[in-house]
Amino acid sequence: MDACNGFSDDVSVSIESWSACVKQALALDPADIYARIMLADLRALQGDIDAAVEEHERVLASSPNNADTLALLAGSLALVGSDAKHGYELANRAIRLNPNVPWYFGMLGRCCFVLGLYRESLVGLRRSPSDSPATLLFFAMAHAMLGETMRATKMAARLKDEFPSFTPELFINTYPVTNPAAIAAIREGSRRAGLS
Repeated sequence: MDACNGFSDDVSVSIESWSACVKQALALDPADIYARIMLADLRALQGDIDAAVEEHERVLASSPNNADTLALLAGSLALVGSDAKHGYELANRAIRLNPNVPWYFGMLGRCCFVLGLYRESLVGLRRSPSDSPATLLFFAMAHAMLGETMRATKMAARLKDEFPSFTPELFINTYPVTNPAAIAAIREGSRRAGLS
């Protein structure tokens, strides 16, 4: 959370802590689904995209009907992997399984944004908690891509005010965003929203 949200003064320390926590969690329970998802994202951050994708596939195979798992994987597939469409399908399945978890809609919004479904992205984002920097980023970018400049500017200003150390590039580098389509979409959306 520290690394990808810019909550840390030293991102490298946050990443070291992330790695240590994942190792400890997996030592305690090698089958822990959430630790395995965090391991996959950590592998991507370390540049081993193939290992990240393989880990995502193992997690999905071992827990195909766990709504939390599906929602987490949705965001990872859209941003870390290279299959935003599959992420979109998983996010929708998670919502069908448990429609009362607001953060699932944030993952759906991210998938929709990468797919260029900006209106649908906004619908999802409106149902998710709006107190995270990533959610505000995606709000600003979706509005900007739709040409809704005033709304994009308002969200961008809120993001800068509430999370001054958070930037789109920090998010790309530490989430990590390794899907080339997602990187291009975030860079273009943030440029249009006046965030980069």
